[in-house]
Amino acid sequence: MAVITRHVLMELVKTFVLASAAITGLMVLLILVQEGWREQLTLWAILELIPYTVPTSLCFAIPGTILFAACVTYGRMSASNEIVAIKAAGVAPWAVVQPGLVLAFLLSLLTVYLNDISVTWGRRGAYRVILHSSAQTIYTMLRAQGTFAKGRIYIDVDDVRESDLINPFITRLGERGDEPLEMRAERAKIFVDPENDQLIIELVNGHVSLGSTLVFECDHKQFPVPLGDVTKKTDSGDSPSNMELRNIPRELVRHRAELAERRRLLALRMAAQAVTGDMLALTHPKWSAELDRLQTEVYREHRLRTEPWRRWANGFSCLCFMLVGAPLAILLRRFDFWTNFAICFMPILLLYYPLMMFGVSQTKSGALPPWMVWTGNAVLAMIGYALLRRVHKH
Repeated sequence: MAVITRHVLMELVKTFVLASAAITGLMVLLILVQEGWREQLTLWAILELIPYTVPTSLCFAIPGTILFAACVTYGRMSASNEIVAIKAAGVAPWAVVQPGLVLAFLLSLLTVYLNDISVTWGRRGAYRVILHSSAQTIYTMLRAQGTFAKGRIYIDVDDVRESDLINPFITRLGERGDEPLEMRAERAKIFVDPENDQLIIELVNGHVSLGSTLVFECDHKQFPVPLGDVTKKTDSGDSPSNMELRNIPRELVRHRAELAERRRLLALRMAAQAVTGDMLALTHPKWSAELDRLQTEVYREHRLRTEPWRRWANGFSCLCFMLVGAPLAILLRRFDFWTNFAICFMPILLLYYPLMMFGVSQTKSGALPPWMVWTGNAVLAMIGYALLRRVHKH
């Protein structure tokens, strides 16, 4: 029995490590290319992003590669009649599948942990790298092209001498059609304030105008610009999807208390206006804005309730994939592991992912309870159980 367990585990781990290393490396490369192209990052900034992209890549790679490992290992064992020999020796097929399920369970816990790491440490680290490399990216583009245009910032210079921009023309576009803020100077420097996430533009002998109106002239002055103006990356650290699992329950309690207080205040205000007959206030457009804001807060509550369930369900997809992949590969009895993988992946593609997306969207809107995000996992588990019974009988 111990020999069988060790043999199955060795085959599974060997295939899993090789496949996950290849897929993770490919996904890291794709993420780096996407971020580098979108944010116009320098080579050094792209290299700094590598450790922050690994947890996210592993979260996507592990479920697929454990399914692939199951298809390769159990398909080969079944095709070479190892399963038949094990059953002839009086050992139930469950003894062959059990090591794979234990491995998948441990990998499910690891995936939940990596998911937590990727949405906190990974995303925030990538955000910091991209923002703090903004000044270097701007200088690189200005040296190469003489212009920089991204987000709400446009810069045109005659020359770049070390860190000095010669005769710069800097435009910061206004919001909602407002007139742009224009800066001209004899020289300028750009650097990042990492503590406040700001881009500092330092003007020497310059003047600032709002559209065609001159605002003021200066000999030497610094202007802070939000780093979000020069990057497509945004910091949504208060979003439920970017919170640590351990912090979500505490945030949910706090948010519910605030939501209850807001509802109470709105109800009191509405009652006061109704009692006093203030119909003008009752029909004021401000009420529509207040109700929209209340609805946004309610939606956030649903997201906070859903997020822990979603992360655990995503993580335990590894176990569900193994439950389906292992017995199905045994029943198929094929050496062609690609065919095994394609057949095993079909119920996952047709059932698991649509059910997962449906459950997440409905629970976030409050139409269904949060545990419904496990519907896809439950369906795969039932299919896997039926397949295991068939393997045991035949």
